[in-house]
Amino acid sequence: MDNDWQETAFSTRHMHNRQNRNDASKSSGKSKRNTFDVRKTFGSYTCKCPSWFKVYNESKTEGEEGKDAVLELYRLTRDGRGVVGEIALPGVMRAAVVLVASRKVLKEFLESVEVVEEDEAEEGEKNDGEEEDDEDDEEESEEEQDRFETFEKNSFREPKFWLRWNGVVSSEETEKAESGLGYIIFPSNDCRKFKGTLNCASLEWEDVALSGHKIAPRSESDIPVAWGLQEVPI
Repeated sequence: MDNDWQETAFSTRHMHNRQNRNDASKSSGKSKRNTFDVRKTFGSYTCKCPSWFKVYNESKTEGEEGKDAVLELYRLTRDGRGVVGEIALPGVMRAAVVLVASRKVLKEFLESVEVVEEDEAEEGEKNDGEEEDDEDDEEESEEEQDRFETFEKNSFREPKFWLRWNGVVSSEETEKAESGLGYIIFPSNDCRKFKGTLNCASLEWEDVALSGHKIAPRSESDIPVAWGLQEVPI
């Protein structure tokens, strides 16, 4: 995948140099339409996946009504370099998902989740403090805004994301905890639809087609999403 824009969009350096870039773009008459706003990805998407539909059709009981496959995208990851959500392929898979811009960021995300899993017991014993001063609150608010502003892309490129899923796969009356990869491409900045692929070892899926269109946009949501057997909040 060509992810030149992503390395720029998610980097801290880009965030620090943003003002200079904006000044330059204004002088050159660059349109705001070229700016990718990651919040446009947030929403509910109905999905099409022929490989899932085949398994679902073969396994559903007589009289069972058809169910839709859905991708839900809720918010940014805590470090602001990815998007958190869930995917449901009825009768086959239900999983937490994270969309990130590069393999490097994905690796760092997985490492951070592992660290959280190891330190979870210790953190539970600590007193995090119930009071925060106004200065800290203001800084957190500014950081939250910066997380959204770091997502920017060149108008000649499509927003592309690596997808990592982690959840439960149902196959032949058994359920198995599993994880896998995929990718998603939004053809335009409005993020009304996407195309991509999905992998799943137990189902012998390798780059099976996955596509979808948005049925409902949403603002950033704090709907709980857990990762892994330890159900680490992300």
